[in-house]
Amino acid sequence: MRYYESNIIIKFLFNEINCYEKKLKMTRLLTFFDFILSKVEYKLIRPLKCIERQISMNLQEAGIDTRPANSNGLWCHLLLPTVLLVYTCFDNVTLLYKITSLISIGLLCYCVLFILFLTTSSVVLKEPIYAGCLASSIISAVLLNFCLGQGLLFSISVTFSSTILFACVLRLCITKCQKTFTVGEAMIVSQSMVLFTVMSVIKFLFEMHSDDKEMEFISLIFYTILSTVGLIVTALYFLKDSQRNLRTLVYIVGSAIVFVLLILHSLFGPNFVTIILNYVFVKQNRVQIFIFWLILLILAICALLVRTKLAIKASTVTRKTFHVLASLVFLSGIMFDIYLMTFAAGIGLGVLIFVEALRKSSIEPISSALQSAFLVYSDEKDCGLFAMTPLYLYVGLAFPLLVVPNRENRQLELLSGVLSIGIGDTAASWFGSRFGFNKWPDSSRTLEGTLFNVLSQIGTVYALELFGVLHNSHALLRGAVCACAAAALEARTAQVDNLVLPLAALVALQAARLLC
Repeated sequence: MRYYESNIIIKFLFNEINCYEKKLKMTRLLTFFDFILSKVEYKLIRPLKCIERQISMNLQEAGIDTRPANSNGLWCHLLLPTVLLVYTCFDNVTLLYKITSLISIGLLCYCVLFILFLTTSSVVLKEPIYAGCLASSIISAVLLNFCLGQGLLFSISVTFSSTILFACVLRLCITKCQKTFTVGEAMIVSQSMVLFTVMSVIKFLFEMHSDDKEMEFISLIFYTILSTVGLIVTALYFLKDSQRNLRTLVYIVGSAIVFVLLILHSLFGPNFVTIILNYVFVKQNRVQIFIFWLILLILAICALLVRTKLAIKASTVTRKTFHVLASLVFLSGIMFDIYLMTFAAGIGLGVLIFVEALRKSSIEPISSALQSAFLVYSDEKDCGLFAMTPLYLYVGLAFPLLVVPNRENRQLELLSGVLSIGIGDTAASWFGSRFGFNKWPDSSRTLEGTLFNVLSQIGTVYALELFGVLHNSHALLRGAVCACAAAALEARTAQVDNLVLPLAALVALQAARLLC
């Protein structure tokens, strides 16, 4: 009996020693993690927070109101150049694509200098500092000259003009568009506008055409529509108050139609109407997809009219209805007819810009009707000069169509916008508002919403594979990486989701593709 009791005591002591050792190891491990986190916070996070505070103080001293947010989003300037450079380094892209990506390096360098200048003083927002433009453009010019073999005069002129244009556009976005952008959002928007403009100018001046004849046909129509919309917006901006009426609008729109017809006639000949109609309606059996899109369009218009007539402020979940409808359009187009989707996306972008210009034109009764719809569906982020959230949504869904090369083999990357904001963000908003209880620290987003964000994106990729419409290698694994990255960013960022999530999702998909 004593032997039995002594064994029990020995086993008890042995278990206690083991528990103590495990607790000691766990304590050491937690201490190690606390040490690492404290070092990271001391070396990285704390300096960034100091920079954020100093920039906010300088903006306030200069009398500039950026979009209300708890962060300036200084990291956002990295996204677009990263996407372009990864494709340039690891894919067979055109010369025009390579030139555009190297120009983006100069814009990235200027963003870094701009942040440093803005940390010390707000003078950078008032007086153009061309030394920073010159230093940034030299970097891109050297890369164009040595890496792509471009002439020195071409390299310097293209990069310097691009950087100067970017500096001007960035200042205008921050100083003139009060409460419309954070600093990071203004950088992304300015980068996109400048790179697209420079790419278009180089394409037509130096005749850098791709081997894809169908895409060349679509791009000609797209540039024609977009340039026409730009002329309409310019004309509306310079109208006098006495000229802001329906009669003047009819003159402007009529002149724009004549301009479009003349340009298309010069591009495609006298049978341009037949050529375009045959391409859109006859070339392939596109009746089913047009009927599907028409149904979605009617549903969106009905929802908009009913809610506007009731004048009931739409909730976040209600606004996500348009995310779903727009995502279904892009999902079906990308999966079944990528060229038609690109064609429709270009025309849709022009229509969206035109509608926003009409809302701001003060031409009655059109402006009042559009403003009523905007007030019903706007959220707290639409407090600035323009309605950027719907534009961000559309561009976020269509953005991969422009930047992803070799599109026949990249369906998953083309769906980065659909997955991140059309499916994941919508799912997180709906599920989190109904079943979410545990919130992230210093955030209104919930852990349950973030989890459902991830699961919804993975489930969508799995369903597309299951039905045989998605054929990318390692699609589920890459979709999971994209979902986790987009969901984590959606939960923690103070920037507009529709703008940053598609870019971040595309970066995550690129990284996962390279690892796989």
